[in-house]
Amino acid sequence: MITAKIFRAYSFSLLVGLVCLLGQAVAADNGIRFSEFSIRNLNPSKALVNNLKLDYQLTDYLREGLLNGLTLENEIRFTLEWHNTWWWNSQKQLVTVRSELQYQPLSKQYQVVRKDTGENWNLPNLPAALEQLGTLTDYRLPKLPETAYHNDASIFVTAKLSAKSLKLPLKLQEMFTDRYSLHSDGVLWPIP
Repeated sequence: MITAKIFRAYSFSLLVGLVCLLGQAVAADNGIRFSEFSIRNLNPSKALVNNLKLDYQLTDYLREGLLNGLTLENEIRFTLEWHNTWWWNSQKQLVTVRSELQYQPLSKQYQVVRKDTGENWNLPNLPAALEQLGTLTDYRLPKLPETAYHNDASIFVTAKLSAKSLKLPLKLQEMFTDRYSLHSDGVLWPIP
């Protein structure tokens, strides 16, 4: 009797584990990944310059929405983070680079607009547009405070791609599903 209950509990936990692994495998197909990342220090001025490339795997919802007039908003967040061994790490937002991706049905081109500089690119296909959207070349980060140097600080970078204007029911659903937005894992770069 007891061994049958233990066997059922073990079988149930094994089934839950397999479902979780399957869910992770499906979720791994859709997302944002860093394919290249570097920060270099311009020594005399202590200015930091970033280069990065992101790979996007859009969900079917985002791909179809883009073709039907939905604007996708991309955010690349740079955060200054101080490591603390006894308590939570402290963070300070450095900068957020925002871009938008739209499909223009009349010209059959994709348009990428960078919000901070006003630059825009018209590209013939979605892979080229996603490559342009996820590329930062020689991006100069804002000046770091003096407490960041030699004080166990790092720069933490994440990316998010989401629909620009979701209505109220979809905004609530966005909190509970990855269907309406994509998130990257973060990249951590220690400051010398």
